[in-house]
Amino acid sequence: MKKASLFFLFLTILIVVSINPFTHASPILNLTVKTDKPSYYIGEYVFVYGNLTEDDTPIQDGLIALEVNGPYGTLVVRTLTTNVTPIANWLLNVTDVTPCDQNGNPKESFQKGTLAYFNVTVRNNDIEMRHILVTVNVYDQSQAPLSVASFEGVVQQNSTFSVIMSVPISKTAETGTATVYANAYSEWPKHGGKAYCPEKSKTLQIINGGTQASVTTLNEQEGNYNTTFKLSSEEPLGTYTVHVTSMYQWATASNSTQFEVSIQGDANGDGRVDGVDQGLLSKHWLGEDVEPPTVPPYNGAVDFNGDGIIDGGDQGIMGKNWLYPYS
Repeated sequence: MKKASLFFLFLTILIVVSINPFTHASPILNLTVKTDKPSYYIGEYVFVYGNLTEDDTPIQDGLIALEVNGPYGTLVVRTLTTNVTPIANWLLNVTDVTPCDQNGNPKESFQKGTLAYFNVTVRNNDIEMRHILVTVNVYDQSQAPLSVASFEGVVQQNSTFSVIMSVPISKTAETGTATVYANAYSEWPKHGGKAYCPEKSKTLQIINGGTQASVTTLNEQEGNYNTTFKLSSEEPLGTYTVHVTSMYQWATASNSTQFEVSIQGDANGDGRVDGVDQGLLSKHWLGEDVEPPTVPPYNGAVDFNGDGIIDGGDQGIMGKNWLYPYS
């Protein structure tokens, strides 16, 4: 009798497990990230893209926290969306970002070489307090990121708070319409932090001399999330790392990739454009990338425009960046 009872108990457990809809494996969240090239020159546009999928199915309403770090620190921190910006009652939400003066009075324009201030308002709708990282990232009209400012703290439950942060407007920034992006994260994306909500943005004017940049329109469509930014003349050379993280229905994913930044005219790769590079260009002047080899020999390191011949076009590029880094 005891053996029969154990048999029926085992059979009952087997049947329950087989029909229980919650015994299947949890969906797998996957996040990829790429750049369109492995290396860039100063002044070029960097295109970052990737896919957020769940069990290989593209997610249409996801949030991607993105951070780009270079030799001098954080260059970009943004929250991107997949195909459709998600709509939800966010537990923590950036409700507004306003360009202003240091006292919080709204202001529409800022001169180059000064500080721009931004008043960011955040609402915590949760029933418990939350740790928060608030960031602002300013892009000039050419889509070159100027700087990042941040604030870390705790937001009390069911409350609203505002913080004023400042960002330096470089003297080399393009005049015209700029954009500030405000975001809220649980931590820096490079440390695995996730976006609490979609980003908030406002436009402002950068004034005071210089040539106004033309508005650049880029229609890259790869991936179900993407972004583009320009490498300004002030960005340091070296290795940059792109970090991305996401949370979707309580599943999390993260990834990273790297790219290199160099300067056209630096033939020997020492980070400077000077007489050493000029000597290499002169040595290979009028060398062509053909068969049979020409005399003087062709050297791809001084074919800065990649047209297969060392000539005036390459000399012009070297002259444009002469004595970089500029004092």
